[in-house]
Amino acid sequence: MIDAFLELMDNEDKEIDIKTLFKNKKEQISWEKMVNIFETIEIDNVSDGLRTITEKYKLTRQEELNILAYVKFLEMMVKKVEIAKDMLSGKPNAPPKHKDYSGSMYG
Repeated sequence: MIDAFLELMDNEDKEIDIKTLFKNKKEQISWEKMVNIFETIEIDNVSDGLRTITEKYKLTRQEELNILAYVKFLEMMVKKVEIAKDMLSGKPNAPPKHKDYSGSMYG
């Protein structure tokens, strides 16, 4: 599916429409559900977003794993922004640009 999406992106003549990649309506609904879930998670209040999601949706274990991976991704992006700010401000303790993030907020 990702390869097909990349083909759509590489073709400048065509408009990118992910709906053309879904096998059926069930896949489309699942994709829309995950988009709505990700939108519910506020970067500055993850726990409230997760509570809302668990109250609103019946999730499979795989969906829960995907959501927790997204939460980790958000954490890593916030850390990268902090590192970039430190580097731009000239702070002497700013870590090297390509150091792997090893901290953990959510795992």
